[in-house]
Amino acid sequence: MTRRLLVLILGLLACVACASAALPTYTFPTSDATLPSSVETLPATAVTTAPVITSAGNQLQVVSTSLDPPVLMQGDTGTLTIVVANAGTTPIQASRAALSADGPVTVVGDPYPNVGQIGAGSRITFSFQVLAGAPDGTAYPEFSLSVADGRGLRYPVPIRVDSTPPAVSFVDKPDAITAGQGEQATLSVGNPRQNALSGVMVTPQGSGFTVTPSAVFIGGLAPNAQATASFNLTPSENATIGFEVVYYNGPNRHTATQPLSVGYGQSKLRADLILSNFVVELTTDVYRLTGDVNNAGLTEARSVVIAPGAGVIPADPYPRYVIGSLQPDDFASFELEFRAENRTTVPLVISYKDADGNPFEQRTEASLTLNQTGSSAGTGGSLPLGWIALAIVLAAGVGYLIYRSWIR
Repeated sequence: MTRRLLVLILGLLACVACASAALPTYTFPTSDATLPSSVETLPATAVTTAPVITSAGNQLQVVSTSLDPPVLMQGDTGTLTIVVANAGTTPIQASRAALSADGPVTVVGDPYPNVGQIGAGSRITFSFQVLAGAPDGTAYPEFSLSVADGRGLRYPVPIRVDSTPPAVSFVDKPDAITAGQGEQATLSVGNPRQNALSGVMVTPQGSGFTVTPSAVFIGGLAPNAQATASFNLTPSENATIGFEVVYYNGPNRHTATQPLSVGYGQSKLRADLILSNFVVELTTDVYRLTGDVNNAGLTEARSVVIAPGAGVIPADPYPRYVIGSLQPDDFASFELEFRAENRTTVPLVISYKDADGNPFEQRTEASLTLNQTGSSAGTGGSLPLGWIALAIVLAAGVGYLIYRSWIR
């Protein structure tokens, strides 16, 4: 039985072998290609405006606009620069670029008649000259760029027109002017505009005066900035004085004027020197005059000197008296010696200078009436008061003794 079982198994194995030999054999090809380790991404483009999609699937964008100068004044010309980008993946054939405007802003010059091809990811720059008119305000000229399929780009560009000039005023000026005397004037120039000004220069204008310096160059003024310019003026009779401020808004030249409206006369702020408390003494033929000098003005008096005037002869040791500087409401004492004949008054001359070095002179007189010791004779000397009092006492005593003797 065992032998029958082994014969059956061998028969089954032979059948399987025959079936395998009858089946066809197929060979599958292999490949050595490998997948890339990374995928390159396109660079991002900054978008400042909504893109316009053309029929070819490309995108045109206005990525930036700029105006020089940033804010125009009436009559100014400016340069408007517009940058357009192709944010798509294929080139675009552009035909015409133009800027159209009306109202306070007009376009100067011709459009671009044939732009050409704008490559994928490329940018192209357009520049237009614009002219600002009246009134002030904001205009919106429209930029347009045409493409081959008829669908283009349109973009309104805001342009501001503001004719506000710089603010010019005096921060220091004389309250009155005197022919031949120097005065100082200081101007302030401020920029209230939204954009910077350049080339700012202040120049005196007019006739009948000399000035130092002849001009002051300030240069650039940022928005809300301020600068000063100082001048030393010496007017003559009937002088007309003013100042011209020249400045540039971009390439455009502008001017502003500021007159110096000051009348002729004495300044209300100047020093005013007053002499008082005179004391006159006479020794032999020389007068000795002492007193006080007060500054009743509102400014300092410098290099103050007091001297006798014409008609008298100065004498040593004080032919004149140098005081120096006197502040407002200040005083100083002085002393003079001089010879004078047949006079009841003596002329006095007070000379001084102001802070700018301008010389001033005041004149007054003092009485030669003797206040203390002295004799108007001028030849016999002087008798001390003590000796006079002693003589009076002795005379009274002698009179009393005589009176007593008569009573007895």
